[in-house]
Amino acid sequence: MKYNWIISSLDSKLVEENLVDVVINIHWRRSLETNDYDPETNTGYYADVYGSLPLPGPADPDNFIPYADLTKLDVENWLNENLTNPTPAEIDQQLAANIELQKNPVEETLPLPWAE
Repeated sequence: MKYNWIISSLDSKLVEENLVDVVINIHWRRSLETNDYDPETNTGYYADVYGSLPLPGPADPDNFIPYADLTKLDVENWLNENLTNPTPAEIDQQLAANIELQKNPVEETLPLPWAE
């Protein structure tokens, strides 16, 4: 199975002290797909969840990464370090449980018995 961070957008403060374009909020999704997942053929299994993470201002302006120099890995590291409720590990557990329920459902919506 493959877990993936999907960064939807970044909110930034235009100026904070001597810094410009300081990221203050990450809009994210976390997904899990089985190795055989193919959306075109509708095979395999996929689950995702979304959220946002407000960030504190830069703790150390000397280690500030200019917005234009940010990488996806930088932002993923911020998510892994700062998400606390739920944690990334808890999100992954929820996604895995969702996939398991897709594979082995415990509930079903049945047609109405009087409908033809």
